[in-house]
Amino acid sequence: MTSETRTRFYHRRAPGDLVFLAAVIIAVIIIAHIIFTLLNANAGNDIVSTDADWASWFATWFLNLFTPDSHDLNVTLNYGVAALFYLVIGGIARRLINDL
Repeated sequence: MTSETRTRFYHRRAPGDLVFLAAVIIAVIIIAHIIFTLLNANAGNDIVSTDADWASWFATWFLNLFTPDSHDLNVTLNYGVAALFYLVIGGIARRLINDL
């Protein structure tokens, strides 16, 4: 196996990719909370309540950023902005770290 072939099969991840992966995982947790809320998932379920706790913690800065009358719209807007924030900042951090 040549060096070029070996590199193709064993691609190493850059440190910035790991930062972006963490941001994606956080965004998935937040988006799952939005989906659970819109589908009126059972708040007593362990998965739903754990996800709500984690999403609330990750979105702390964005809670009540918008205050529409509808609870579903409130969750969608505030948590959606938080998810978007993590994805954008994660992407920027990935690029900056990988360019070092």
